[in-house]
Amino acid sequence: MKKTYRMIRGILSYSIIVTAILTWLVYTTVYTKIKQQPLFSTLPTVSSNIFLMIALSVFIINIISWCYRNKIWYGLSFSLNHYNMILNIRKQIKQARFETINNFESKYVHIPKIIVQFDDNGKRETGFIKIRNSIKFDKQLEQVRLDGALKRCIIERRFLSQDRNWYIFEFYRIDLFTQENFHSKSDYVEWSSKETDAYHLRLDNRSTIPLHHIGLSGQTGSGKTFFLEMLCIQILNKKIEHTLYIIDPKKADLFHIFKETRATVVDRNKSLETISLFHSKMIERQTALQSFFLNNHNKTYKDANLPAIILLVDEFGSLRESWKLLSKKERDETESKLADIAFIGRQLGCFLWISTQQLNAQTLPTSIREQLVIKIVLGASDEQTYRTLFSSSVEIPLLDLKAGQGLISCPSIATVDHPKMVNIPYCNFLDT
Repeated sequence: MKKTYRMIRGILSYSIIVTAILTWLVYTTVYTKIKQQPLFSTLPTVSSNIFLMIALSVFIINIISWCYRNKIWYGLSFSLNHYNMILNIRKQIKQARFETINNFESKYVHIPKIIVQFDDNGKRETGFIKIRNSIKFDKQLEQVRLDGALKRCIIERRFLSQDRNWYIFEFYRIDLFTQENFHSKSDYVEWSSKETDAYHLRLDNRSTIPLHHIGLSGQTGSGKTFFLEMLCIQILNKKIEHTLYIIDPKKADLFHIFKETRATVVDRNKSLETISLFHSKMIERQTALQSFFLNNHNKTYKDANLPAIILLVDEFGSLRESWKLLSKKERDETESKLADIAFIGRQLGCFLWISTQQLNAQTLPTSIREQLVIKIVLGASDEQTYRTLFSSSVEIPLLDLKAGQGLISCPSIATVDHPKMVNIPYCNFLDT
């Protein structure tokens, strides 16, 4: 069996320890008795403790090396966890023959350097693994899956470091991917207000997103409506009174839940009127902010302490289908206004949230879809949906996603090529 250089060093050091201890035993028993014989009385006298000192010194050096390598200053539990993770990864890589073979001695192998770092050394719930890149294993590192080498941990994303010398694998503990459960609206509002401000939304225990354009996709039963309801609750309970327009073409849950709130809620019959109203308010804000932007370059509506204005369109595919009865001029004008909102709304704080089962070219014009900076797919979906909403090169995890679980891409969280997993809380007070 081929051995790594670390194994050779370990065998050598422990061989020295065992040899020294055996020598001490032989010296204190056999050698001492032999020296007492008249014929061997001239044999040199050596302190037996020297052999124990050799064994103890090598043992202490090994312990110090292990403690330093596994960062004992964070605690014994941390060190054991760190050691086991790296050991399992090294074993899996070695068993998969993912190694550099020494040309001069083929029975020895060299495994790439592996570094494990946790985001929080106390909780150790998330972190990343760095594996040293090389020309020989560049492609293998790009395709390797490390999940099998990690106990109760899942690799979420993988990418190259900026200097391309390391492959980085982000991971999280499976315990973290459990849904929060809220029995009351007040509990949910209190939870959502932690780690956020008036211009951010909390999605789960790991992800907080800024107010921005959102594209939401998912099949029936994926939890889209629940998700939108929770986002609306957050918006309506912020310290700043954001303006919320909701178009629910089916006149379903969103319509009835938020009809009696300060949000403006309409069905498909008033959808065109609402989109035009929203567009006109955006143009008014753009005019009002001209002088502010002129004196404050690269600033946004937040710097002017203005609230956001949000247009949420649920089941956009169904709504757009109903527009086929309109004249082409009316359809083009409406889509032109939506495109305006998507293109110039970010700096002004006028955001478009669109939800539908499939966000493809037939459902939503590509020019608008590409401006939806935050992209979310909930539940199990088909490959085409992922590649259309995120990118053609998106890395799709082979996971059985339940309702409320999905993938998200957002500039502050994850790229469209490597979306991050999201786990929306379950608010059973909305299910009554």
